[in-house]
Amino acid sequence: MKQKFSKRVFTPKTLIEIVSELARDLPTLPSTFASGRISPAFRERILLAVTSVNRCRYCQWVHTDLAVANGMTTSDVSALLGSDTNNVPENEKAALVYALHYAETNRNPDPAQRDKLVATYGEDAARDIENYIRLIFFSNLTGNTFDSFLSRMRGEPSSEGNAVFEGIFAALSAPVLLSLAAISKNSINPLASLAHG
Repeated sequence: MKQKFSKRVFTPKTLIEIVSELARDLPTLPSTFASGRISPAFRERILLAVTSVNRCRYCQWVHTDLAVANGMTTSDVSALLGSDTNNVPENEKAALVYALHYAETNRNPDPAQRDKLVATYGEDAARDIENYIRLIFFSNLTGNTFDSFLSRMRGEPSSEGNAVFEGIFAALSAPVLLSLAAISKNSINPLASLAHG
């Protein structure tokens, strides 16, 4: 018996919610990218932590490459992709634990956890961390929704998905995701999984 696709995907409702969150954050994004409050290696650890929960293979490929380019070892990357924060820099641990919590609770973190994030890093850096978390969460679900469509074509639909929505979403996201797959040295052809089931 074939298994259903089990990764978290967009639904029309969650797409609207997450795009609304990103639109709300838009005025703060230039500061997040330009401030230098979060180093490139720290940023990649945040992105990998969220990706470890949502399991988007495209984000894993791209951010593995970027993490290594920013000084992380492949064993450090593997640990983070396994949601292991034991060997991360101590001053980043609170952010990575928060990133995992945010993803594990599907964008509904405990307010006390956010308060701890702000107490540890200050309001500006905490906002930067949350901006990176929300951006990668959006990216994770983009990749997973595309893969959900491919899985549906193999007869293994997502229990959360919708065939029409996934088809439209896959058509719109395919150029970006296939380009990422083509340039990532860690990737395989995503269409091969459709052909070979």
